[in-house]
Amino acid sequence: PLHQYEYSAYVSLTYNIGSSAFCNSTLVKKLKVYDYEGACKEILKWDKFKGKTLPGLTKRREEEYRMCTND
Repeated sequence: PLHQYEYSAYVSLTYNIGSSAFCNSTLVKKLKVYDYEGACKEILKWDKFKGKTLPGLTKRREEEYRMCTND
């Protein structure tokens, strides 16, 4: 079970990275063992494109992380 704010963060992330990437991610593995804090932290790892960190993606992931943790 997820809080609405967690769900919203994951939907936002999934929209950006794709459902296949999301479903096969470590984030989902952490959710399956109820590691909600760890799952939220995984969002921050998705800020790269072709191996390069992009400031715009970093900003978006930080916003999704804050949403996920309800900060």
